Amino acid sequence: MPRKGGSIGRIDRLNENYIKHATSERTGICQQCGQVFAQVWRPSKGEDGQGEYTHFKTCPACRMANANGYRKITIPYTPHPTQQKVHDSTARFKCLNCGNRWGKDLCSIAEGVLKFISMECEDRSIDVNPPVLFWIVAPSLTYARQNWRDLKKLLPVDIVYNISLSNLTIETINGGIIEVHSADDPESLVGVGLDIVTVTEAARVRELDIVWANLRQRLDSPGRGPGGKGGHAIINSTPRGKKNYFYQMYQMGIKNSPIYIPEWESFHFTTWDNPHMAKKRYTIVGHDANGNPITFEEAIKRSMSERRYRQDYLAEFLDEADSVFPKAEKCAVRLLTPEDVAEWEKVEPFEVYTIGYDPGKSIDNAVIIVRNSSARVVKIDVMKGKSWDYQWDMVASYARKYNNAKVIFGKTGIGETIQSQLEKRGLIVEAVHETPAVKAAMIERLSVLIEQEIISYPYDEYFLFELMDYEYIDKGNRTVYRNATRDSHDDCVSALAFAFFNYDAETETLPWVGLLSGIDKAG
Repeated sequence: MPRKGGSIGRIDRLNENYIKHATSERTGICQQCGQVFAQVWRPSKGEDGQGEYTHFKTCPACRMANANGYRKITIPYTPHPTQQKVHDSTARFKCLNCGNRWGKDLCSIAEGVLKFISMECEDRSIDVNPPVLFWIVAPSLTYARQNWRDLKKLLPVDIVYNISLSNLTIETINGGIIEVHSADDPESLVGVGLDIVTVTEAARVRELDIVWANLRQRLDSPGRGPGGKGGHAIINSTPRGKKNYFYQMYQMGIKNSPIYIPEWESFHFTTWDNPHMAKKRYTIVGHDANGNPITFEEAIKRSMSERRYRQDYLAEFLDEADSVFPKAEKCAVRLLTPEDVAEWEKVEPFEVYTIGYDPGKSIDNAVIIVRNSSARVVKIDVMKGKSWDYQWDMVASYARKYNNAKVIFGKTGIGETIQSQLEKRGLIVEAVHETPAVKAAMIERLSVLIEQEIISYPYDEYFLFELMDYEYIDKGNRTVYRNATRDSHDDCVSALAFAFFNYDAETETLPWVGLLSGIDKAG
């Protein structure tokens, strides 16, 4: 930052610059340091689509110094030791694979803000417009808004020129712009050049390869990045297996990887690498039934599957080679507002609906899944610890709501009782005798529908985890399907398989019985 006030020789430099450069709306001469600098073009906020150049009297560096009272500009952020390792790296592209609560979002946004402020002090060509552009890209608007809140906490208020809450955009005094975007539509992430981009929870971004290709092109725009040598990126996430592009991006920054790229550097940190979490890790939080102490970490482990703990807290890339539904997330649709949910679940007149029901009590969950004739799952209801009567009443309620939908469930254990109870409630019922061969056929059929992305369903973490966690084991003469994770459930998988047990898009017909008369029973 320049020192306050006119330095020795300032008047001489001013006179010299006035001789060399004709004053115009595109350039200015700093009244503090005497340097020629480019003015900033700002489009009009009105409807005329016009705009004008700024009329700054000081250069970007002096302007930033003035904004902060000639102190070094700082942000309210103190990195812990492993975060500092990320900031110390000189790599152009940084990939962070981190456990929950390590602080990956805060670290990434702080890195972006610090680089943004540094580039704001550069005197850039008038052709680089806006002078500095920083994007924060998230998987959805929900994630984006959380990043927006972090950004507002970190960016010094003195350098903010304008803020748009509706567009999640901040303009700064030197003409720089910071924007928060959702990656829902990869093709929207194109246009002018970028100086820095943060991609948060990258493993959850659908079509991440396309998103990154679009962003990378913008980062390579002429004049962008520190010193105009190319834009920078920091990509973070908790892992989600090895069959996604985030895992490939992580490998690009590992020096012994076959796809290593020198301008990349990757980092792996667990939850416990955050000093705050490390202090809590072995804290005693209670005792079990036998009086044995339970630590904070053990309490976390007991609340989830081992696989989930290893993924979310130890940030391990787990092998998904035997996953039955590796493309499960590609079929998920994010419903962002209550209005979106209502529209998705709306009952269409004369539409054919089918209900898949996986009964459960006490240990297992009971799951109801409703789908239409176009393979769209309109409703997922996971019930824990509900009585049999409650479950049967809910099944009947959904069946009547969705145009007298047929109910398909597995005929095991008390299957005869379930069938009779549902029929007493006036439902059309199909009980499937769930032998190993029948179950294998159901699962294989479902895997094809998901592999071809024929099915669509609402995005739900629990539902998706069950699908992604489902694996097959080749026993030689037969294939066994099961959960990969200890103590996890497959109720959602079973209910989904029942819902699509007899799916055939070409032969779906409307069950006419009772629809007009109000009599809900099979003829």
